[in-house]
Amino acid sequence: MKYPYYPNPDKFIPNSASINAWLKTRKNNSSNKPGIFETVDFNRDRNWSIASILIELAAFYFTFQGAYSTYLKTGHLGIIIYALIIVSLFIIFDVMGIMLHGQDKPQKTLNKSLYLVTLDQIEKGRLYNSLKETTWREFIGFMLLSISATLKIFALWKFLQGAEIYFLIIFGFLYVLVIYIHIFHTVYWWPARRLKKSIKNQSDIFDEYFLKNLPTNPENTITTIQHYSFAFTSKYQMPENCIKTCTNDRINIVNNGNGNYVLNTIGTLWDENIVKLSSQWSQQYVSDLINACITVQLLQNGKVVNGTAPDAPTEVTPSSN
Repeated sequence: MKYPYYPNPDKFIPNSASINAWLKTRKNNSSNKPGIFETVDFNRDRNWSIASILIELAAFYFTFQGAYSTYLKTGHLGIIIYALIIVSLFIIFDVMGIMLHGQDKPQKTLNKSLYLVTLDQIEKGRLYNSLKETTWREFIGFMLLSISATLKIFALWKFLQGAEIYFLIIFGFLYVLVIYIHIFHTVYWWPARRLKKSIKNQSDIFDEYFLKNLPTNPENTITTIQHYSFAFTSKYQMPENCIKTCTNDRINIVNNGNGNYVLNTIGTLWDENIVKLSSQWSQQYVSDLINACITVQLLQNGKVVNGTAPDAPTEVTPSSN
């Protein structure tokens, strides 16, 4: 997925399921990119994931090939059923392992941003600890992937007993490598791919609805747009020319004097928007702006931040032209 992530961001926002799914994709760990509305390294994760799929297919092939060869020699049909059970198990363990290992990533993504803007020091400490710990879902996911790899290696050595030893060792190593790929690549690529397709489908329906001025709202079409006005303060006076530079159709900053500012946004505030804003401001006061942007992103995810609740969406009506 590449920025910009979809067309017409001032008129269209994906549904809440897609907004939440965005939290599962790979994020940049840069300090000035909170990593809520972005997806990085999609192509790299896709390539590694495809490599793991090929290795998985090799595991299926070698397991069934070995079982079938044994069946031809012995005539025992049970060996085929045995191989089918093993293959079914390592498919199930792979899928469950990937899903479980990625289950807590959305909350960790939110906690990273909440840690930056939370004022309560006790809560800040809790959020910091949550970012460092391995959750029980991540641990069980890793264990299921490890069991899957063990089953693949077991099937390889059992059903291909006449194969060269170096062949068995190489593929045994590749099956272990799949654990790494699933944990560090597939777990990001899978939700990113689904999110990409979901946003495209919603965007296409939305564009068709507005372009053709259909009389009724099609199912799953988003007809609301979020407008946010978030007030923040800075102990430094921000230069007026920087404020003017930051102003555009979707994002603008209003100076109310005495260090009081209002950040106005329309639609999803992407991480790239924050980088563009912060790159034009001096380091001494940019942290206040970044924290304001992060707070808006959290509000767009439905989070209450320091007592501030999300705004209600504003209805967007199709043009009659």
